[in-house]
Amino acid sequence: MSFRTDEVEIKCAVCGGTSSQTVVAEFDPDTSVPDLDMRPNGEHRSYLKYWVSECPHCGYCNASIEIPVLFTKEFLESEKYKNTGCSGLAEKFMKMSLVCEKNKVYEEAMKACLYAAWYYDDENDDEKAAECRRAALKIFDLHKQEFKDKPDFMLLAADLMRRSGDFERVIRDYKDRLFPSRLIMALAAFEAELAEKGDSSCHKADEANGVVLK
Repeated sequence: MSFRTDEVEIKCAVCGGTSSQTVVAEFDPDTSVPDLDMRPNGEHRSYLKYWVSECPHCGYCNASIEIPVLFTKEFLESEKYKNTGCSGLAEKFMKMSLVCEKNKVYEEAMKACLYAAWYYDDENDDEKAAECRRAALKIFDLHKQEFKDKPDFMLLAADLMRRSGDFERVIRDYKDRLFPSRLIMALAAFEAELAEKGDSSCHKADEANGVVLK
């Protein structure tokens, strides 16, 4: 068993409607080496679809539709929310990102875009995956003050830049940059090294020099 799900009746925090939602009840620890953007292996990525829920009544998307919001139902009816430019599971994650940004939960907004990119990675749609990564970077850039003391998100931004083809920015912002953690410094140096090679492909975290993950 890598994970187990349950069906739970949940009341929507936006419209008050109740619906049956599939939630992950338990899962085995992931001991695999993640990608540089922390994407897990295929087995643990298989329940990515349960990381976002959607209310069938109003379209509210979030990690759980019972999470309170700082906006009214009208936001869910806006053109921006209805037309994310994505499809399938990625559409739900991009809507979740918009919701989290409205709720001023910028870390989750950024991660939701990343999860949308992972969906397109598995669909082998590099163009749409890069588009979602750029959306995550836009959140990072708009709310830099929220991330300035969070080196893990600073490092994530480097991978988002590189995977979406902005090699010059990775080199400029991360080559020889100091971080409080040796691990993050090693990973940042690896991102800059890959950027110098014009490499936008997926890499495992333990490919970086001096990084050993168990």
